[in-house]
Parts: sequence; C-alpha cells; structure tokens
Amino acid sequence: MKIAIIAGRGDFPIQIAKENPDAFVLCIKDHSFARAFKNNSEVISLKDPSSWISVLKKNKITHLVMAGKIDRISNDKFHNNKFSHELIKKTFSLGDNSALNLIEDFFNENGFDIIPVTSILKDCFFSKGFYKEKFFSKKLKDFVIQNARFGSNFLNKMSEFDAGQSVVVSNTIVYAVEALEGTDEMIIRAGELYNSYFQNSVFGPVLIKIPKSNQNFNMDLPVIGLETIKKCNELGFSSIVLSSKGTLITEIDIVKNYLKKNKFCIFAI
Repeated sequence: MKIAIIAGRGDFPIQIAKENPDAFVLCIKDHSFARAFKNNSEVISLKDPSSWISVLKKNKITHLVMAGKIDRISNDKFHNNKFSHELIKKTFSLGDNSALNLIEDFFNENGFDIIPVTSILKDCFFSKGFYKEKFFSKKLKDFVIQNARFGSNFLNKMSEFDAGQSVVVSNTIVYAVEALEGTDEMIIRAGELYNSYFQNSVFGPVLIKIPKSNQNFNMDLPVIGLETIKKCNELGFSSIVLSSKGTLITEIDIVKNYLKKNKFCIFAI
C-alpha cells in the first residue's frame, strides 16, 4: 500500500505528513505548498482532474487520504479555463457531501481507494465528556449539555439538505449556520451578533461542530484546531461541542495545553 495525502489548506495536512514521512503529498495549487512538506510531493491544479490521476499513477499510489480545507471553484472562473472537466462541472450543483461522494467514485473508478485520515493519524479525538470537567460549574455544564442536545438535533435534521457541519446556538436561539463561507467566518458572524444583542446572557453561545448524519467519513470529517478555539474564546463563546468519534482535532496536545491554561470548555458527545 502506498499512500498519497491530498493536501488542502491549513496545518492539518502538514501534521499528517510529519507523522507519515513515507506518504506522497499531492499539493493543491493555491491551497498547499510543496515547500511545507519534507515528503515527496507534487503540485496539481484543482481544475484538472486528469492531472491528478497522471501524477498518482506515476508515483505508484494505491490509497488516498484527504486533508485540509479545499475551496470550491468559481463557476465563472472554471468555464473560462481551458481545462474544463465534466467531474468539476457536476459538483457546481451539489452540496459538499454529494460532491465529495462523486469525487470518491471518480478516484475509485481510476483504481484508487480512499481511506479515512484516522487510519494514519494517531491521537486526534477528545474522549466523551468535558475537558477538563473540574474547571466548570454545574450550571455551565448543564447549559452546555442542553445546547449540545438542541444544536446536534438541529444539525442532524439539516443533514438532509447537505448543509454545513456547524451551528452556533444559545438557549434554543440559532445564531448562525455554517454555509459556504466556512466555520471561522460563521464564528465571527455569530460573535458579532452575540456581542451586539445578547452580551448580558449568563453564558456565551455554543459552537457545535459534528459530522452530518450521512457524512462520508472517508472523504471529509469536521476539523477543529487551536485558531478556531482561540477565536471562539476571544468572541465570548462559552464552549465548543464536538463529536468524540467524528470531529478531528489538529495538534491535540497544543490544544489541550491552551484549554487548561485558559479554562475554555470543550464538550465531546
């Protein structure tokens, strides 16, 4: 088995590559850069799926891991590009999960197996419960549990529409739902609403980030890292709710040190 990491934006692909030095890295142009990796690597265009296959076969790759955020291609920019490809055209009218399923089928048809990132990454999840429970009052924990239940039910119902993996809630009020802008932009939007209208609340809002009920675990799992947690803390959020089996944590030891130092609340369900 020879693995390639398809690297999008962020530090997560770099972390995975460090833990798997023999893995090949397929860097997506304008998302990740070969100089960031010590692994053998090559840069490809997101707009040209034929080149993906050529590079992977040239390097005798058999299995693929997806990591990092990948931006959608603008419809206008794509149709003005000479490398038009039917696969990319089809994704324009699909939600994220449906688009990723289509891409997985494309790789499978060309002889590659997609494997979950958890199969090559060590410690990357929080155990069920609060981290660290002793830091938080019963009143806060009850508040977080209530909002975790409400927010996760909301996201499970939204899964039918292949919408985002995140929502910000407080006392059955929905502040924001993740859309095309991504989690961090949604957090900023929700933080502005909270600080404008609800700052007198006993506790700040709760970010819930969990897999969709129909999530393709091979292609895409929600990921949270230190910068997202810092952003929530700075904007007055009370907590973040994660899945103990489905929300990946980048550089979890660094994250845990920050949580202990700042006594910020993480609750894994």
